[in-house]
Amino acid sequence: MARNLLDLLTVTRESVVLPLPSLSLKVVEDYVGYKRKEDEYGGAWAMATFIEATETSDAGKRKELMDKIIAYNKEDLEATWAVVEWLRGKVPTPNPSDAATDG
Repeated sequence: MARNLLDLLTVTRESVVLPLPSLSLKVVEDYVGYKRKEDEYGGAWAMATFIEATETSDAGKRKELMDKIIAYNKEDLEATWAVVEWLRGKVPTPNPSDAATDG
């Protein structure tokens, strides 16, 4: 794996125990308080919409569909960042006095 990539699912599994049925982004984002603006979303929706966009001969319809996919992808990034920031808030901050007592 590339050194500049992070598997957020692995980090979440190894960092916290959550009272959730799943650690999927859509479930965890809701738990941490991220609220989506788009009504339609999900991987299956995005794939189906992309296929529809590539198969239409109507340029206006294609742009409309691709814009919806871009909005969905943007929200996915925002949701991912919201989860990252929430996890960062769970990291205990070191106490400076602990360093002074370490041999």
